[in-house]
Amino acid sequence: MKKLFIIAVAFTVCAMSAFAQSKDESVRLPDIAVGSGLFSAETLTYFAFSDHNLLNAGDFETYKGKANTEFLMNIVELRVDPYPTGRFAIGLDFDWDYYRLDKTHFWQPDGSGKVSIAPMEGSGFKKIKKSRLSVRTIAVPLSFTQAFGAFSFRVGVTGEYNLPGRVRFKGTTADGTEVKEWKSGTHFAKDIKTNTFTYNLFGVLSFEDIGFYVKYSPAQVFQEGYGPQFQTLTFGVVTGLGL
Repeated sequence: MKKLFIIAVAFTVCAMSAFAQSKDESVRLPDIAVGSGLFSAETLTYFAFSDHNLLNAGDFETYKGKANTEFLMNIVELRVDPYPTGRFAIGLDFDWDYYRLDKTHFWQPDGSGKVSIAPMEGSGFKKIKKSRLSVRTIAVPLSFTQAFGAFSFRVGVTGEYNLPGRVRFKGTTADGTEVKEWKSGTHFAKDIKTNTFTYNLFGVLSFEDIGFYVKYSPAQVFQEGYGPQFQTLTFGVVTGLGL
């Protein structure tokens, strides 16, 4: 239910943005379009917000948090429109992915890039407020879009270059001391060995500039031996993909 609520809120925000754009062109996103006709380019074409569903996650499925989310922002898109209702495109996106654990477990880095799931019981922590793995990605999507009146359908594949993952932690020890940005009991943990190169397949169904999308990532998030193995099936909302 919480996942559906998050997606519904994001869809509402996107819908309000699109409605405002239709009423007043001055409130459009600050994009820059170059060219028209067959070839064109545009910046800040679309934004997306979604929820990750874990696949083949093993024990991780038991400990995962309620909101494993993604926020995606397009930087630039280069387009070829061979006919008025069709478009081929290659883009450059920036993507933030977050994987959270429940309040009974936390991500535990060992200082070598490996991260495991540790139980709160016996750890010395009385309460865990946040335990989050973040992965930042530079993505290059290749896509084809076909429009049917106000509706459009986009399919494609994305190549991803993932920066090393980061773990953020916030909790309270048994004596009431608050611990933030934790690494081996001291501070922020970075350079987690997530896979450097991954890919995904995606599809988007849009009405004008608002759409729902699904994305399947068959590649593992972590390098072998450096974290729990799992894949993701992602559902979310996107704004700005209308043809």
